[in-house]
Amino acid sequence: MNSLAFLFPGQGSQFIGMGKSFWNDFALAKRLFEEASDAISMDVKKLCFDADMNELTRTMNAQPAILTVSVIAYQVYMQEIGVKPHFLAGHSLGEYSALVCAGALSFQDAVKLVRQRGVLMQDADPQQLGTMAAITQIHIQPLQELCAGISTADRPVGVACMNSDQQHVISGHRQAVEFVIKKAEELGAKHTYLNVSAPFHSSMMRSAAEQFQAALNQYTFQDAAWPIISNVTAVPYHNGHLVREHLRQHMTMPVRWAESMHYLLLHGVTEVIEMGPKNVLVSLLKKTTSHIAAYSLGQTTDLHLLSNSVERNKNVVHLRKKQLHKMMIQSIIARNYNKNASAYSNLATPLFAQLQPLKEKMERNENELSEEELEHSLHLCQLIFEAKQLPTWEQLRILK
Repeated sequence: MNSLAFLFPGQGSQFIGMGKSFWNDFALAKRLFEEASDAISMDVKKLCFDADMNELTRTMNAQPAILTVSVIAYQVYMQEIGVKPHFLAGHSLGEYSALVCAGALSFQDAVKLVRQRGVLMQDADPQQLGTMAAITQIHIQPLQELCAGISTADRPVGVACMNSDQQHVISGHRQAVEFVIKKAEELGAKHTYLNVSAPFHSSMMRSAAEQFQAALNQYTFQDAAWPIISNVTAVPYHNGHLVREHLRQHMTMPVRWAESMHYLLLHGVTEVIEMGPKNVLVSLLKKTTSHIAAYSLGQTTDLHLLSNSVERNKNVVHLRKKQLHKMMIQSIIARNYNKNASAYSNLATPLFAQLQPLKEKMERNENELSEEELEHSLHLCQLIFEAKQLPTWEQLRILK
Protein backbone atom coordinates (compact mmCIF):
# COMPACT_ATOMS: atom_id res chain seq x y z
CA MET A 1 0.00 0.00 0.00
CA ASN A 2 1.33 3.43 -0.92
CA SER A 3 2.10 5.74 1.99
CA LEU A 4 2.17 9.47 1.23
CA ALA A 5 3.88 12.40 2.97
CA PHE A 6 3.62 16.11 2.25
CA LEU A 7 6.72 18.30 2.61
CA PHE A 8 6.70 22.09 2.97
CA PRO A 9 9.71 24.27 2.08
CA GLY A 10 11.38 26.94 4.14
CA GLN A 11 13.07 30.25 3.51
CA GLY A 12 15.27 30.25 0.42
CA SER A 13 12.60 28.75 -1.85
CA GLN A 14 11.10 32.13 -2.74
CA PHE A 15 11.20 33.58 -6.26
CA ILE A 16 9.40 36.38 -8.05
CA GLY A 17 6.23 35.01 -9.63
CA MET A 18 5.71 32.15 -7.19
CA GLY A 19 2.07 31.14 -6.91
CA LYS A 20 1.03 33.12 -9.99
CA SER A 21 -0.24 30.15 -12.01
CA PHE A 22 -2.36 29.08 -9.04
CA TRP A 23 -3.78 32.62 -8.81
CA ASN A 24 -4.59 32.55 -12.53
CA ASP A 25 -6.32 29.16 -12.42
CA PHE A 26 -7.95 28.71 -9.00
CA ALA A 27 -10.41 30.84 -7.08
CA LEU A 28 -9.13 29.42 -3.78
CA ALA A 29 -5.69 30.90 -4.53
CA LYS A 30 -7.19 34.37 -5.00
CA ARG A 31 -9.07 33.99 -1.72
CA LEU A 32 -5.99 32.86 0.22
CA PHE A 33 -3.83 35.66 -1.16
CA GLU A 34 -6.52 38.10 -0.01
CA GLU A 35 -6.76 36.48 3.43
CA ALA A 36 -2.98 36.64 3.86
CA SER A 37 -2.93 40.29 2.80
CA ASP A 38 -5.70 41.16 5.24
CA ALA A 39 -3.96 39.33 8.08
CA ILE A 40 -0.74 41.36 7.90
CA SER A 41 -2.01 44.53 6.16
CA MET A 42 0.19 44.22 3.10
CA ASP A 43 -0.34 43.04 -0.50
CA VAL A 44 1.08 39.51 -0.42
CA LYS A 45 0.13 38.88 -4.05
CA LYS A 46 2.09 41.96 -5.17
CA LEU A 47 5.00 40.87 -2.97
CA CYS A 48 5.09 37.44 -4.65
CA PHE A 49 4.48 38.59 -8.23
CA ASP A 50 5.96 42.07 -8.61
CA ALA A 51 8.35 42.88 -5.77
CA ASP A 52 12.08 43.29 -6.06
CA MET A 53 13.87 40.03 -5.15
CA ASN A 54 15.71 41.76 -2.32
CA GLU A 55 12.38 42.87 -0.87
CA LEU A 56 10.85 39.40 -1.17
CA THR A 57 13.93 37.80 0.40
CA ARG A 58 13.70 39.91 3.57
CA THR A 59 12.87 37.42 6.30
CA MET A 60 9.77 39.30 7.48
CA ASN A 61 8.38 39.13 3.91
CA ALA A 62 9.66 35.76 2.71
CA GLN A 63 8.10 33.82 5.57
CA PRO A 64 4.42 34.83 5.08
CA ALA A 65 4.85 34.72 1.29
CA ILE A 66 6.23 31.17 1.19
CA LEU A 67 3.67 29.96 3.74
CA THR A 68 0.85 31.41 1.62
CA VAL A 69 2.01 29.74 -1.60
CA SER A 70 2.59 26.43 0.21
CA VAL A 71 -0.90 26.40 1.73
CA ILE A 72 -2.38 27.28 -1.67
CA ALA A 73 -0.50 24.36 -3.27
CA TYR A 74 -1.87 22.03 -0.58
CA GLN A 75 -5.45 23.22 -1.01
CA VAL A 76 -5.21 22.96 -4.81
CA TYR A 77 -3.96 19.38 -4.40
CA MET A 78 -6.75 18.44 -2.02
CA GLN A 79 -9.37 20.04 -4.29
CA GLU A 80 -8.09 18.47 -7.50
CA ILE A 81 -6.75 15.10 -6.28
CA GLY A 82 -7.64 14.73 -2.61
CA VAL A 83 -5.47 11.77 -1.54
CA LYS A 84 -4.72 12.33 2.15
CA PRO A 85 -1.20 12.08 3.58
CA HIS A 86 0.07 9.81 6.31
CA PHE A 87 2.71 12.30 7.52
CA LEU A 88 3.61 15.97 7.12
CA ALA A 89 6.97 17.66 7.55
CA GLY A 90 8.16 21.21 6.97
CA HIS A 91 11.69 22.59 6.79
CA SER A 92 12.02 25.37 9.39
CA LEU A 93 9.35 27.89 8.30
CA GLY A 94 7.67 24.99 6.48
CA GLU A 95 6.63 23.47 9.80
CA TYR A 96 4.09 26.29 10.13
CA SER A 97 2.68 25.40 6.70
CA ALA A 98 2.37 21.80 7.88
CA LEU A 99 0.54 22.91 11.04
CA VAL A 100 -1.95 24.87 8.93
CA CYS A 101 -2.56 22.05 6.46
CA ALA A 102 -3.06 19.53 9.27
CA GLY A 103 -5.66 21.81 10.88
CA ALA A 104 -3.55 22.56 13.96
CA LEU A 105 -3.30 26.31 13.28
CA SER A 106 -5.57 28.62 11.30
CA PHE A 107 -4.17 30.09 8.07
CA GLN A 108 -4.61 33.72 9.09
CA ASP A 109 -3.07 33.09 12.52
CA ALA A 110 -0.11 31.38 10.87
CA VAL A 111 0.46 34.28 8.47
CA LYS A 112 0.48 36.72 11.40
CA LEU A 113 2.71 34.46 13.45
CA VAL A 114 5.39 33.90 10.81
CA ARG A 115 5.38 37.63 10.00
CA GLN A 116 6.15 38.30 13.68
CA ARG A 117 8.72 35.51 13.66
CA GLY A 118 10.36 37.01 10.59
CA VAL A 119 10.55 40.48 12.15
CA LEU A 120 12.12 39.11 15.35
CA MET A 121 14.61 36.97 13.42
CA GLN A 122 15.50 39.83 11.12
CA ASP A 123 16.08 42.22 14.04
CA ALA A 124 17.95 39.72 16.24
CA ASP A 125 21.37 40.70 14.87
CA PRO A 126 21.21 44.47 14.31
CA GLN A 127 24.99 44.81 14.00
CA GLN A 128 25.08 41.96 11.46
CA LEU A 129 27.73 40.07 13.40
CA GLY A 130 26.36 36.71 12.29
CA THR A 131 26.13 34.71 9.10
CA MET A 132 25.21 31.27 7.73
CA ALA A 133 26.96 28.98 5.27
CA ALA A 134 26.09 25.72 3.55
CA ILE A 135 28.81 23.10 4.00
CA THR A 136 28.98 20.09 1.68
CA GLN A 137 31.17 16.99 1.29
CA ILE A 138 31.55 16.48 5.02
CA HIS A 139 29.69 14.22 7.46
CA ILE A 140 27.84 15.64 10.41
CA GLN A 141 30.05 14.31 13.23
CA PRO A 142 33.34 15.95 12.17
CA LEU A 143 31.47 19.17 11.41
CA GLN A 144 29.85 19.18 14.85
CA GLU A 145 33.25 18.53 16.44
CA LEU A 146 34.77 21.47 14.56
CA CYS A 147 31.94 23.75 15.71
CA ALA A 148 32.22 22.57 19.32
CA GLY A 149 35.96 23.21 19.32
CA ILE A 150 35.66 26.71 17.87
CA SER A 151 32.44 28.05 19.41
CA THR A 152 32.65 30.39 22.41
CA ALA A 153 30.02 32.31 24.38
CA ASP A 154 30.96 35.56 22.63
CA ARG A 155 31.47 34.03 19.19
CA PRO A 156 29.19 31.01 18.90
CA VAL A 157 28.88 28.71 15.90
CA GLY A 158 26.94 25.49 15.42
CA VAL A 159 25.17 23.30 12.92
CA ALA A 160 21.87 24.97 12.03
CA CYS A 161 20.46 22.51 9.47
CA MET A 162 21.23 18.85 8.89
CA ASN A 163 19.83 18.60 5.39
CA SER A 164 21.32 15.36 4.06
CA ASP A 165 24.20 13.03 4.86
CA GLN A 166 26.80 15.43 3.48
CA GLN A 167 24.96 18.76 3.18
CA HIS A 168 24.59 20.90 6.26
CA VAL A 169 24.30 24.56 7.24
CA ILE A 170 26.32 26.26 9.96
CA SER A 171 25.26 29.44 11.71
CA GLY A 172 26.68 31.88 14.22
CA HIS A 173 29.20 34.68 14.67
CA ARG A 174 30.86 35.58 11.37
CA GLN A 175 34.42 35.07 12.62
CA ALA A 176 33.60 31.68 14.12
CA VAL A 177 31.79 30.59 10.94
CA GLU A 178 34.80 31.62 8.85
CA PHE A 179 37.12 29.61 11.10
CA VAL A 180 34.92 26.51 10.84
CA ILE A 181 34.87 26.86 7.05
CA LYS A 182 38.67 27.07 6.95
CA LYS A 183 39.04 23.92 9.06
CA ALA A 184 36.31 22.06 7.16
CA GLU A 185 37.93 22.82 3.81
CA GLU A 186 41.15 21.27 5.12
CA LEU A 187 39.06 18.08 5.41
CA GLY A 188 37.82 18.40 1.80
CA ALA A 189 34.56 20.25 2.41
CA LYS A 190 33.10 22.98 0.20
CA HIS A 191 31.08 26.01 1.30
CA THR A 192 28.60 28.63 0.08
CA TYR A 193 27.50 31.61 2.15
CA LEU A 194 23.72 32.06 2.42
CA ASN A 195 21.99 35.34 1.62
CA VAL A 196 20.26 35.77 4.99
CA SER A 197 19.81 38.68 7.36
CA ALA A 198 20.78 36.90 10.59
CA PRO A 199 22.32 33.67 11.96
CA PHE A 200 19.12 31.61 12.19
CA HIS A 201 18.88 28.44 14.30
CA SER A 202 21.79 29.49 16.48
CA SER A 203 22.25 30.70 20.05
CA MET A 204 22.39 34.27 18.65
CA MET A 205 18.60 33.94 18.18
CA ARG A 206 17.99 33.42 21.91
CA SER A 207 16.58 36.89 22.58
CA ALA A 208 14.31 36.56 19.54
CA ALA A 209 13.10 33.17 20.78
CA GLU A 210 12.26 34.60 24.20
CA GLN A 211 10.25 37.42 22.62
CA PHE A 212 8.58 34.97 20.25
CA GLN A 213 7.24 32.97 23.19
CA ALA A 214 4.90 35.86 24.02
CA ALA A 215 3.62 35.86 20.44
CA LEU A 216 3.07 32.09 20.46
CA ASN A 217 1.01 32.35 23.63
CA GLN A 218 -1.52 34.54 21.81
CA TYR A 219 -2.53 31.79 19.37
CA THR A 220 -4.58 28.61 19.69
CA PHE A 221 -3.27 25.26 18.46
CA GLN A 222 -5.61 22.32 17.77
CA ASP A 223 -4.91 18.61 17.41
CA ALA A 224 -3.43 17.84 13.99
CA ALA A 225 -5.32 15.62 11.54
CA TRP A 226 -2.08 13.78 10.65
CA PRO A 227 1.30 13.33 12.36
CA ILE A 228 3.62 16.32 11.88
CA ILE A 229 7.35 15.72 12.28
CA SER A 230 8.99 18.27 14.55
CA ASN A 231 12.22 19.90 13.36
CA VAL A 232 13.43 19.85 16.97
CA THR A 233 13.07 16.09 17.60
CA ALA A 234 12.80 14.59 14.07
CA VAL A 235 9.74 12.60 15.20
CA PRO A 236 6.03 13.53 15.23
CA TYR A 237 4.69 15.70 18.03
CA HIS A 238 3.56 13.22 20.66
CA ASN A 239 1.74 15.88 22.66
CA GLY A 240 -0.12 18.79 21.12
CA HIS A 241 0.65 20.91 24.19
CA LEU A 242 4.35 20.82 23.26
CA VAL A 243 3.87 22.56 19.89
CA ARG A 244 4.49 26.05 21.29
CA GLU A 245 7.61 24.93 23.15
CA HIS A 246 8.99 23.21 20.04
CA LEU A 247 8.34 26.27 17.89
CA ARG A 248 10.16 28.48 20.40
CA GLN A 249 13.11 26.08 20.70
CA HIS A 250 13.16 25.82 16.94
CA MET A 251 14.57 29.34 16.61
CA THR A 252 17.81 28.42 18.37
CA MET A 253 18.06 24.68 17.63
CA PRO A 254 19.07 22.91 14.40
CA VAL A 255 16.65 21.69 11.76
CA ARG A 256 17.01 17.89 11.88
CA TRP A 257 15.82 17.41 8.32
CA ALA A 258 17.87 14.38 7.30
CA GLU A 259 16.67 12.53 10.40
CA SER A 260 13.10 13.55 9.61
CA MET A 261 13.44 11.95 6.16
CA HIS A 262 14.95 8.87 7.80
CA TYR A 263 11.83 8.67 9.96
CA LEU A 264 9.62 8.66 6.86
CA LEU A 265 11.81 5.99 5.29
CA LEU A 266 11.68 3.73 8.34
CA HIS A 267 7.90 4.14 8.57
CA GLY A 268 7.20 2.93 5.07
CA VAL A 269 6.56 6.18 3.19
CA THR A 270 6.60 5.46 -0.54
CA GLU A 271 5.80 8.91 -1.99
CA VAL A 272 6.35 12.52 -1.02
CA ILE A 273 4.97 15.71 -2.55
CA GLU A 274 6.66 19.03 -1.86
CA MET A 275 3.97 21.68 -1.55
CA GLY A 276 5.20 25.15 -2.45
CA PRO A 277 7.75 27.07 -4.51
CA LYS A 278 10.71 25.31 -6.15
CA ASN A 279 11.72 21.72 -5.35
CA VAL A 280 14.54 22.09 -2.82
CA LEU A 281 13.22 19.37 -0.50
CA VAL A 282 12.67 16.90 -3.33
CA SER A 283 16.31 17.41 -4.36
CA LEU A 284 17.49 16.83 -0.79
CA LEU A 285 15.42 13.66 -0.47
CA LYS A 286 16.99 12.23 -3.62
CA LYS A 287 20.37 12.62 -1.93
CA THR A 288 19.09 10.63 1.04
CA THR A 289 17.32 7.67 -0.59
CA SER A 290 16.29 6.31 -3.96
CA HIS A 291 13.42 4.32 -2.47
CA ILE A 292 10.81 7.09 -2.21
CA ALA A 293 9.06 8.59 -5.27
CA ALA A 294 9.30 12.38 -4.96
CA TYR A 295 7.19 15.05 -6.68
CA SER A 296 6.72 18.78 -6.34
CA LEU A 297 3.63 20.95 -6.66
CA GLY A 298 4.63 24.56 -7.18
CA GLN A 299 2.55 25.49 -10.22
CA THR A 300 -0.58 24.36 -12.04
CA THR A 301 1.28 22.31 -14.67
CA ASP A 302 2.62 20.00 -11.93
CA LEU A 303 -0.92 18.69 -11.43
CA HIS A 304 -0.77 16.74 -14.70
CA LEU A 305 1.76 14.23 -13.41
CA LEU A 306 0.28 14.16 -9.92
CA SER A 307 -3.17 13.41 -11.37
CA ASN A 308 -1.81 10.38 -13.24
CA SER A 309 -2.36 7.78 -10.54
CA VAL A 310 -1.40 4.92 -12.89
CA GLU A 311 2.00 6.45 -13.66
CA ARG A 312 2.61 7.34 -10.03
CA ASN A 313 1.78 3.81 -8.94
CA LYS A 314 4.16 2.40 -11.55
CA ASN A 315 6.93 4.60 -10.15
CA VAL A 316 6.25 3.42 -6.61
CA VAL A 317 6.11 -0.25 -7.59
CA HIS A 318 9.40 0.07 -9.50
CA LEU A 319 11.12 1.64 -6.48
CA ARG A 320 9.62 -0.90 -4.09
CA LYS A 321 10.94 -3.78 -6.23
CA LYS A 322 14.42 -2.27 -6.12
CA GLN A 323 14.08 -1.93 -2.38
CA LEU A 324 12.77 -5.48 -1.98
CA HIS A 325 15.69 -7.02 -3.84
CA LYS A 326 18.13 -5.34 -1.47
CA MET A 327 16.07 -6.18 1.62
CA MET A 328 15.73 -9.85 0.67
CA ILE A 329 19.49 -10.19 0.46
CA GLN A 330 20.08 -8.20 3.65
CA SER A 331 17.45 -10.17 5.59
CA ILE A 332 19.65 -13.22 5.04
CA ILE A 333 23.14 -11.77 5.47
CA ALA A 334 22.55 -8.97 8.02
CA ARG A 335 24.04 -9.57 11.44
CA ASN A 336 21.78 -11.07 14.10
CA TYR A 337 21.81 -8.84 17.20
CA ASN A 338 19.28 -10.99 19.06
CA LYS A 339 21.18 -12.70 21.88
CA ASN A 340 18.30 -15.07 22.61
CA ALA A 341 19.01 -17.80 20.05
CA SER A 342 15.85 -19.76 20.80
CA ALA A 343 13.57 -16.74 20.53
CA TYR A 344 15.28 -15.68 17.30
CA SER A 345 14.87 -19.13 15.77
CA ASN A 346 11.20 -19.33 16.73
CA LEU A 347 10.55 -15.95 15.16
CA ALA A 348 12.76 -16.07 12.08
CA THR A 349 12.46 -19.68 10.85
CA PRO A 350 8.79 -19.45 9.71
CA LEU A 351 9.46 -16.00 8.21
CA PHE A 352 12.34 -17.32 6.08
CA ALA A 353 10.13 -20.21 4.98
CA GLN A 354 7.48 -17.75 3.74
CA LEU A 355 10.03 -15.45 2.11
CA GLN A 356 12.00 -18.10 0.20
CA PRO A 357 9.41 -18.91 -2.51
CA LEU A 358 8.75 -15.19 -3.03
CA LYS A 359 12.49 -14.58 -3.36
CA GLU A 360 12.79 -17.36 -5.94
CA LYS A 361 9.83 -15.97 -7.86
CA MET A 362 11.36 -12.50 -7.92
CA GLU A 363 14.73 -13.83 -9.07
CA ARG A 364 13.03 -15.63 -11.98
CA ASN A 365 11.18 -12.49 -13.04
CA GLU A 366 10.44 -9.58 -10.73
CA ASN A 367 7.37 -8.72 -12.81
CA GLU A 368 5.74 -11.96 -11.69
CA LEU A 369 5.25 -10.52 -8.21
CA SER A 370 1.83 -8.98 -7.70
CA GLU A 371 1.53 -5.78 -5.68
CA GLU A 372 0.12 -7.83 -2.79
CA GLU A 373 3.11 -10.22 -2.93
CA LEU A 374 5.49 -7.26 -3.11
CA GLU A 375 4.03 -5.66 0.03
CA HIS A 376 3.93 -9.02 1.82
CA SER A 377 7.58 -9.68 0.96
CA LEU A 378 8.65 -6.27 2.26
CA HIS A 379 6.68 -6.91 5.44
CA LEU A 380 8.39 -10.29 5.93
CA CYS A 381 11.81 -8.67 5.49
CA GLN A 382 10.94 -6.06 8.10
CA LEU A 383 9.78 -8.76 10.52
CA ILE A 384 13.08 -10.60 10.01
CA PHE A 385 14.97 -7.38 10.78
CA GLU A 386 12.92 -7.09 13.97
CA ALA A 387 13.65 -10.71 14.87
CA LYS A 388 17.36 -9.97 14.42
CA GLN A 389 16.88 -6.83 16.52
CA LEU A 390 18.63 -4.85 13.83
CA PRO A 391 19.48 -1.36 15.16
CA THR A 392 17.99 1.69 13.48
CA TRP A 393 21.29 2.80 11.93
CA GLU A 394 21.66 -0.60 10.25
CA GLN A 395 18.11 -0.52 8.88
CA LEU A 396 18.76 2.96 7.51
CA ARG A 397 21.95 1.80 5.85
CA ILE A 398 19.93 -0.87 4.04
CA LEU A 399 17.03 1.37 3.12
CA LYS A 400 19.17 4.27 1.92
